[in-house]
Amino acid sequence: MGIYDDKRCYNGSRLSTDVLRVHLSGGQVQPTASFPGNQKLTITQIHRTIINMLNRLTLWVILASATLTIMAGAIVAPVLNLIREGLDVDLASVGLIIITYALFTALFSPLVGILIDRIGTKRPYMFGLVLYGLAGASGLFINSYWELIFSRVILGIAIAAIINSITVMILNLYQGGQRNKIMGWRGSANNLGGIIWPLVGGFLGSLSWHLPFAVYLLGIPLALLALITVPETHPEKPRNAGEEGSLLRVFRGNPILFVIYGFMFWTFVLLYVAVVFVPQLLGEIGISNPFHIGLFITVMALSAGLTSLMFGRIKSRLSYKMIVLIALALWTVSFTTISQTFSVWIIGASVALFGTGQGIVLPAVMLWVGETAPVSFRGRIISYIGTFGFIGLFLSPVIFAPVVLLLGLNGVFLVAGGICAVLFLLFLVGMRK
Repeated sequence: MGIYDDKRCYNGSRLSTDVLRVHLSGGQVQPTASFPGNQKLTITQIHRTIINMLNRLTLWVILASATLTIMAGAIVAPVLNLIREGLDVDLASVGLIIITYALFTALFSPLVGILIDRIGTKRPYMFGLVLYGLAGASGLFINSYWELIFSRVILGIAIAAIINSITVMILNLYQGGQRNKIMGWRGSANNLGGIIWPLVGGFLGSLSWHLPFAVYLLGIPLALLALITVPETHPEKPRNAGEEGSLLRVFRGNPILFVIYGFMFWTFVLLYVAVVFVPQLLGEIGISNPFHIGLFITVMALSAGLTSLMFGRIKSRLSYKMIVLIALALWTVSFTTISQTFSVWIIGASVALFGTGQGIVLPAVMLWVGETAPVSFRGRIISYIGTFGFIGLFLSPVIFAPVVLLLGLNGVFLVAGGICAVLFLLFLVGMRK
């Protein structure tokens, strides 16, 4: 069943030809003439054809915009050294270009969640896409380090609007197995962006370090397409004034949310460990060619994307808790193995295992939280996923810097694998209780 359906729409209400006509005409009901006999069948066929087109376009826009979140860092990563030379800054300073947006995505996600619960998803979503295009593309003209950092701050706010709107939009527009499948597709699109955008950024960066920033402009045409194709998902209001309760009551009634948020924090910490420390470990065993190192990151993203693509089938057989256990087991094996080997092939296989865990966890967390929270709180409850996740990404260098100094790179992976093993046991005990 699609978003626009000749029987039901996402919230269970009847969707007639007039409803479709209202959407297509910007809210104005168009007069229709009565047609006898076979002409009614023709109108029905046209109606269904338009509905199918809208379903495909809506899904395409959602999935295309999902790749933009990973693009925020991936598109400029290949040209960081060129940016450092062009702006005359040190290595530590240029690293802020990558992680600054993550901090402000974390900080502004709760505000976006409140907005979504009050006015729906479409306006924050479109605002985020336009702001993403303008803030990101400003790098085309910036020649000052601090101006570039400020543009990344604005970019982080835009990403907060996009990722939270997309998640709530999928939860509201789709139901059941279709929701699971599309949330998995969203994860696949995200990982596909992690493969494609660095290649695009590297190619454009070979011409000028400014040029990769032009790709951010894709957010603006996507916003225009969203205006036409994406339906508004208004927040569901409680029938009685006292029915909604408070956010604190929601958390008290669903303590599992804190476990999920903490798990999301750790998931993003591990993502940083894999992306930053695997290339350094490869350098120690003689693999320094950027293309060869890039292949390992590609393997991770590809395995995550393929797993997410099959998430609908996976979820039909496994509970959310079992998915988390499997991911923790995969990560334990992956990081522990990396810490104990110098084989390129074993490291590659271990990286693929990590990606597989990422591929099943990210859509599972989004759905688990969305289905746990009351619909009227969905925007706010979902927003804390981004907050905890991006804070984990931002703090990961702080967490593992002492480990690198004390135990070296192999120690980083051994400690990460050990923590995953402890979390696996704690989660297993918690499930039995």
